[in-house]
Amino acid sequence: MGASMRIGKWGSSLAVRIPKAIAEQWDVSEGSHIEMASQGDQVIMRKQTYNLADLLADVTSDNLHQEQDFGESRGREQW
Repeated sequence: MGASMRIGKWGSSLAVRIPKAIAEQWDVSEGSHIEMASQGDQVIMRKQTYNLADLLADVTSDNLHQEQDFGESRGREQW
């Protein structure tokens, strides 16, 4: 799917709108994260994906929060 569009201004940056059809195809909305890369005279955009192992690799004893107590179980939770 291709689309022709104009570059607009967003604050001190430039902006390109993602057409609704592409946003729906990617299942992205306002606040979603994308990856953008430059390859010669092309800009490549793709929906950002996360890898749990990569995210957990960044957890250290310095940035790990303490356990929280949310009270007694209600329903069929198992603690």
